[in-house]
Amino acid sequence: MHSIKWLPPIRRRHLPVSNQPSKRGILVVGSINSDWVVPLARMPLGGETLEASPIQYYAGGKGANQAVAAARMGACVRLMGRVGDDRHGQQQLETLNQEGILTSLVGVDDKCSTGTAIILVEPQGQNRILLIPGANHALQPAWLASHDDAFRNAELMLVQLELPNEVVEQALHLAKEHGAQVLLDPAPVRPLPETWKGMVTYLTPNLIELAGLTQEPLDAKSPTGQIHQAALKLCRQGFAKTVITKMGERGALMTTLKDSYHCTAPKVQAVDSTAAGDCFNGVFAAMLLEGCSDREAMKWAVRAASLSVTIQGAQPSMPHKAMLKVSGAGSV
Repeated sequence: MHSIKWLPPIRRRHLPVSNQPSKRGILVVGSINSDWVVPLARMPLGGETLEASPIQYYAGGKGANQAVAAARMGACVRLMGRVGDDRHGQQQLETLNQEGILTSLVGVDDKCSTGTAIILVEPQGQNRILLIPGANHALQPAWLASHDDAFRNAELMLVQLELPNEVVEQALHLAKEHGAQVLLDPAPVRPLPETWKGMVTYLTPNLIELAGLTQEPLDAKSPTGQIHQAALKLCRQGFAKTVITKMGERGALMTTLKDSYHCTAPKVQAVDSTAAGDCFNGVFAAMLLEGCSDREAMKWAVRAASLSVTIQGAQPSMPHKAMLKVSGAGSV
């Protein structure tokens, strides 16, 4: 088992948007939030008031997080979403542009505030999140349909459930129409519509989400075989060709109709698990585009996610590829 070392980030030179390469890359259709992180000694009981540490502000949102994770691995990434016409929205756009992410398809809504996530973090790194969707729920299927060239130019599309179902469904149809692979992150978890069957390549729930989708009694101590059987149910129902269950410190489990593969995670000292799953998705997608097999890409993604929980904040914790090379993530 390898240990992970956190190294200073490598500063990347980002091309101006107009000079970005035109190769087929990753399209992320997703949420863009301002994260308000509150560290706590413990969660308050009902009716109890606790004093907390100073609040910290970070760029976040599952869509934006996954876009940053993929971009830091060297992928060409375009983000489609919506922010409010406010200070937080402007800050998120500036941050994304600094990462070299194409943001021309991020709309600015003057009737909604930028999405906000209030994240309560315990000392062991576990978090509880309150989500205020804001402008994310102002994104409309018509916006996606009017920019279908973005789907035509995508080799792989990432989408999550911090958007309305009708927007997700439009994204799935456009990706299928133009032959892009689809990675769907079913978070926050809710039932998947029957109409989505046959349109998802990779479904990436965590254990709580897998339990919610399958109504199976799963938790952090559930045997791997039980987790595989629950994921297999989703494959058999046609919701995905491959289900990758993110299991935190236990790594991840890949399930298909033919077999399964368990990738263990290195042991780390977790301080904040926020966006570890987003890190996994973005890195997995980026490494697929580099030509890695599913299993190879999964090894990169597990190591990246493990590294991310050692640093506080969502996007600040996304590792650059050079960090993973040094830590041995490429040894597959």
